[in-house]
Amino acid sequence: MPLGKIIKLLKGVFQKLPVESVDSSELPNRSYPPVAATENTDLSQKNVIEITLAQSSVETSQTSLPKILEEKKVINVSMLQDELQNFVSAASDVQGAALVSPDGLALASVLPGGMDEERTAAMSASMLSLGERIGRELARGSIDRIVVEGEKGYGVLVGCSNDAVLLVLAGAGVKQGLLFLEVKRIVSKLAPLLA
Repeated sequence: MPLGKIIKLLKGVFQKLPVESVDSSELPNRSYPPVAATENTDLSQKNVIEITLAQSSVETSQTSLPKILEEKKVINVSMLQDELQNFVSAASDVQGAALVSPDGLALASVLPGGMDEERTAAMSASMLSLGERIGRELARGSIDRIVVEGEKGYGVLVGCSNDAVLLVLAGAGVKQGLLFLEVKRIVSKLAPLLA
């Protein structure tokens, strides 16, 4: 949700709440930046007080700001979705693909019918976590890819960046060399979109 909408919603909620008097002895003893208070005289919004923080006294290193106000990296999900769709439709024997955060949230996916996106994303994150632990325990170093081979095909999990992992589902008839080459190509296209 855009920050502007969040601020409007919060402002609307606070404008609807009645102003109550508070005994200052009940408040914790904290120091706050100086504020300027002006009373709103609009009849439809009685007893509402607008508080404006003095901009010059607010430090940029203040840690009490809500996390939603921190700068976040913006990822263009529609471009990721388009790249995955092109990859699945162009590559032979590739049945689906999902781009997943390390926390197990789906960023974009093109999965075969009947597969649950959220469940697939969670399993992918679990596979990655377990694979990294196995790599450490067996002293194999960092994991390049995790491959699950079954009678109906392959599931290949590769790192796309620090922020995402790519799961590729392929049929049993796929040639592994070509599949790994196609996976490298799509990773090279997706990684700049995640940076």
